[in-house]
Amino acid sequence: MDPKTRLQELKRHWRPPGELEQSRPRELRLKPAGVALVLLAAAFMAGSIALGVLLHLKASADHELRRELVEFGRDLDAQVLRHWTTRGKPTRYWVEYAYQVEGPAHRGRVELGRKAWQALDAGAVLPVRYLPSDSAKHFIRGHEGDRMPLWLPYLIGAALAFAAWLVTRPLVSQRRLLAEGRPAPAVVTRHERTQHGAVVHYIFSLLSGASAQGKMGPQKKPPAPGSILCVLYEPDRTQHNAVYPLSMVRTARQQSRGALLPL
Repeated sequence: MDPKTRLQELKRHWRPPGELEQSRPRELRLKPAGVALVLLAAAFMAGSIALGVLLHLKASADHELRRELVEFGRDLDAQVLRHWTTRGKPTRYWVEYAYQVEGPAHRGRVELGRKAWQALDAGAVLPVRYLPSDSAKHFIRGHEGDRMPLWLPYLIGAALAFAAWLVTRPLVSQRRLLAEGRPAPAVVTRHERTQHGAVVHYIFSLLSGASAQGKMGPQKKPPAPGSILCVLYEPDRTQHNAVYPLSMVRTARQQSRGALLPL
């Protein structure tokens, strides 16, 4: 039978599940998948704060050490102990050196450019600037190292907070649909094969008597063409629709347990 004809026949006797006949907005509860999504979003948000603070402290400390070395540091020559390369793309050129102020010698290593590395002779020295108050803190002149930009912690924190917001979008969408959506009968019209399964296309009836289209999936075991489904749709935005039941929220009227969602 033609899906549109079948849909017209369904309108005469179809009734939605009892919990969807409640007055809107419906009281909702989270399913386990919804709880997991909330916890994931909370983890992203907590991570954005913690990582932002830690990176800010690290960047501030790096910049403060650099300032102290420039303003108060002293210069001396470090003795080159050995130099070597690490294979890869590109090849990296390394030098190990040592210098002594008072007490034990301080060692370090630095990556040089190929020409500077090849120019090193036996007994070569490297110019070091060290901090008198803590002689282990130093840098090689011309190779001060990369300092974290002060704006980077804020960018990373904002990116993680945005990820937390994105994670909640499917849950917010389902919550709105189940709280305010209108139930309607639907008929599966066809399957669209993908590498992850079948995308199910369906048509459903609107209160006005017209019909609209939707899809779900992909699914490994899709309902056969001609199958009858229950669909929820937003009255003012019919393209926002989904097959009931939803994966992350349910109505509070059902008997299964869940966490109460604020309305």
